[in-house]
Amino acid sequence: MGKYADRVFVTGLGAVSAAGVGADVLWDACVESRSLATDVPSRWERYYNSTSRVWAPLVEPDYRSFGIRRSEELLLSRPALLGVVSTEMASNSAGLARATSATPGGGYAFTDVAPERVGVFVGTGLGGARSPFDNYAAHLLAGMKDTLKALRDERPDDLLVQELADALGAHPRVNPMVICQTMPNALAANIALRIGAQAVAETFCAACASGTVAIGKAYRALLAGEVDIALAGGIEHLSDRAGGVFMGFDRLQTLASPFTGVGTENRPFDADRSGFLFSEGGAGMAVLETGASVKRRGAEKQIIAELVGFGQSNDAFSIAAISPQHNAFTQMLRAALVDAALTPDSIDYINTHGTGTVLNDATEASFIENTFGDKPLLNSTKSILGHSIGAAGALEFVVTALSLKHQTVHASRNLSKPIAKLNFALETTEAPLRYALSQNFGFGGHNAALVLKHYDGALG
Repeated sequence: MGKYADRVFVTGLGAVSAAGVGADVLWDACVESRSLATDVPSRWERYYNSTSRVWAPLVEPDYRSFGIRRSEELLLSRPALLGVVSTEMASNSAGLARATSATPGGGYAFTDVAPERVGVFVGTGLGGARSPFDNYAAHLLAGMKDTLKALRDERPDDLLVQELADALGAHPRVNPMVICQTMPNALAANIALRIGAQAVAETFCAACASGTVAIGKAYRALLAGEVDIALAGGIEHLSDRAGGVFMGFDRLQTLASPFTGVGTENRPFDADRSGFLFSEGGAGMAVLETGASVKRRGAEKQIIAELVGFGQSNDAFSIAAISPQHNAFTQMLRAALVDAALTPDSIDYINTHGTGTVLNDATEASFIENTFGDKPLLNSTKSILGHSIGAAGALEFVVTALSLKHQTVHASRNLSKPIAKLNFALETTEAPLRYALSQNFGFGGHNAALVLKHYDGALG
């Protein structure tokens, strides 16, 4: 680890995604190359006639089974709930013991680490942006209740009138917690409240690279001795009643167009790619801890992988576009490899950003070819899950860590005509994997990469 004396290990993973609830459920969907695409909700067509016709809806967790009360479900935003659930799973996976007495915030505390040595690091693109959408009808239509009720009776075939009236009936008042639900830092704060983390609770917003940046910053804090255990990852929830976020990406012409049928539209690195599969969202959380912490609590059997490098950069080119000439990919990659004390030929597997958009894939493929050649196995987890923006990097980190653990790389789905002569995994492949790279790029020019190492059982 260069100048740092300690090491950082992944000891727990939790995930909620379009594949389902659980990191193992996510892994199984990837290995089986299951399509998660389905038709967009028909009600969205009442507001907007989209070019893209599919999405990957989130599998909603059973919140009660994770100890979340009905009152909490009403008070917390959807992404905050996803963060709490994925943290719960990651903590259980890591074998972190809990105190029976509640924390001041109403949650629990870990017994094998002091609360002031636990940190929370969360990435998100839009935070709780859905919350104002959910409350806007009650605010905007407050003076039209009687009119809408009358129209509903007079025009039973007008589906838009019926929906507006129903929405107002279901949510007659603005939620008093709407500000606390909306603010992005609430995602990390609610997790910290849940687990009694008193070191830091930080939020990072770097568009599609948010989850990767959050995990990288947690890694830095662990190496610097600021925390002993970190809960780190990415969280996003992108749907709303009228499909407004979907509409925004569709208008930007970034979403996958119809191809030969539902499930075929999402084609990262394929010659027939047209955009990304819109994912409703998700959450990926990891327990990261120092080697000293692992030793102290006897958690060697929980180790999934080792985190050995992090790098980031910014293109300073465009708020919403990538450039083949003006980017800082090399700078980001160099920083990650130097941090890990590796050279490009050390990397056996790359979990690519792989969105399926025309320019992004071409630029990323060229960048990989120029830096790594055709040695490392490549895939795109977005070919299975779709793109969940701020949660994407964290979910891909979960998949990368499990790829090292299982020595297996899942296939890139719908890749029949690769755009470059690279070592794409066209089917689920077993291979000796020592070092892996997970990389992401985001609107605003954000680039970030994490280097992971297969754990060989030698803690040292």
